[in-house]
Amino acid sequence: MRSQRGEQFNFDVIVVGSGIAGLTYVLQLLKLNPALKIALVTKKSLQDSSTFYAQGGIATTNEEQAVALHVADTLAAGDGLCNLEAVKTIVEHGKVSIAQLIAQGVNFDRQDQDYHLVQEGGHSERRIYHVGDHTGAAVSTVLTAAVKQKKQVTFFEDHIVVNLITQNFTHKPASLPEVVGAYVLNEKTGKIDTFLANAVVLATGGAGKVFRYTTNPDVATGDGIAMAYRAGARVGGMEFYQFHPTLLYHPTLNNFLITEALRGEGAYLRHAVTHERFMQRYAPEKLELATRDIVARAIFTEIEHSDKNFVYLDVRHKPREFLQQRFPTIFETLLKLGIDMSRDLIPVVPAAHYLCGGVLADCSGHTDLTRLYAIGETAFTGLHGANRLASNSLLEGMVMGQLTAQASLSCLKTPVELRSEVKGWDSHSVIDKRRASQIHAHWRSLRGEMTSYAGIVRTEAGLHDLLKLIQIRRELIENYYWKHSITRDLIELRNITLVAELIVRSALHRKESRGTHFREDFPHHAAVAQESVLRMSDREIIFED
Repeated sequence: MRSQRGEQFNFDVIVVGSGIAGLTYVLQLLKLNPALKIALVTKKSLQDSSTFYAQGGIATTNEEQAVALHVADTLAAGDGLCNLEAVKTIVEHGKVSIAQLIAQGVNFDRQDQDYHLVQEGGHSERRIYHVGDHTGAAVSTVLTAAVKQKKQVTFFEDHIVVNLITQNFTHKPASLPEVVGAYVLNEKTGKIDTFLANAVVLATGGAGKVFRYTTNPDVATGDGIAMAYRAGARVGGMEFYQFHPTLLYHPTLNNFLITEALRGEGAYLRHAVTHERFMQRYAPEKLELATRDIVARAIFTEIEHSDKNFVYLDVRHKPREFLQQRFPTIFETLLKLGIDMSRDLIPVVPAAHYLCGGVLADCSGHTDLTRLYAIGETAFTGLHGANRLASNSLLEGMVMGQLTAQASLSCLKTPVELRSEVKGWDSHSVIDKRRASQIHAHWRSLRGEMTSYAGIVRTEAGLHDLLKLIQIRRELIENYYWKHSITRDLIELRNITLVAELIVRSALHRKESRGTHFREDFPHHAAVAQESVLRMSDREIIFED
């Protein structure tokens, strides 16, 4: 067995992920201290992030009364589990963040002299800034261009973090470790380099690839959550995975989202066979504008009682010109597939969309571990509670990026004192293509099992079955991981399998139905809402109430 060791790099801060949270953090940090040296690590290109594919918009407002209503809507969607302080902090900082995006060149849609605000499910009023139906792409393009102008930033595209590097405090033996860097795989060389820094910021997004159907891009494999958990950080809210009600159901395009804004503009949901509108049976007051968990379960139930694997979204009652102007990307994409949304019904299914949980953090990104920060979808601040309010995610990433930049300054001014030499990672060169193919087959099986057992509707028996399967898979993957050449696919598979176990254990622990978590055997709220947090302790998972 031959091994090869990568290079060592030193930075002030390592930012992992290039969505709105990571990019905002970099830009804000350099405003505060232009002399800092930053490494920006991303698995593919800078624009390969969930932010780029976000269609909806950014929910925010300014007036005191409107802020209070936004807070109330967020709390209602979170179904009793939101952290009120986090909700207020994020919502109250939203208007400043929007102003900064506008100043940087994001051209939100206007109507006459005012911004054209839209309404989505769970919102009491129109408060969502948008750029057509491609808000994320517009924001990502502007922020990426701005970051590329910064000479203080070194870009590591086609790189993936393998593990965080930690060290213990010698004077505090019982304390949690501090993070001093990360081991990073360079996909082009196949070597694992050692990155050392005074702080590490995880902005790696969610983990939608744990399920068969997802609106997320391929990079959403829960890497930040998995590596933080392995390092000793707590995670929380992992049972709360939000399913977007309307992913396009099509054999050749399997992750194309049909934005909720379409229902905000009056689209109906119809049964695939009878074409009957069915939301009056599930949410008679709000109908198609009910929160995502209610709409997703309604669609799931309709599909279960049908011989079709989808339902229809109907917006044929809206003028063709309006649809072309308001939803240009969706209109043209569907047209290329032979679906004219002004005349045809759109087949849709629910799909994993957003992880409401993640690495336990405050709104300034602080985690349990010294020098480790988590922001955006990777973090669990309590903003979303048991269910995210639509268009609060880009808001969260934007605000957390700014607040964490300010909060991390003191940490960056204090250099790491290494207790011992940090050794490089010996990369094994053993490649067994047949065995690799067999190991990677677990990915397809895992995603199907998670969808069936831990998706929109869950039961105790099914979750117990799934946990046994996951534990077997994890053991096989871990054994292979430590003996063979490490690839990006293998790192992702290892991470997503751990995240799957965290989701299942959390879902088993929460014996009630709340928000996005629905237990068929416990269909109602518990008398007292549980607060569950997972932490690593002697390789076991402990729940804290």
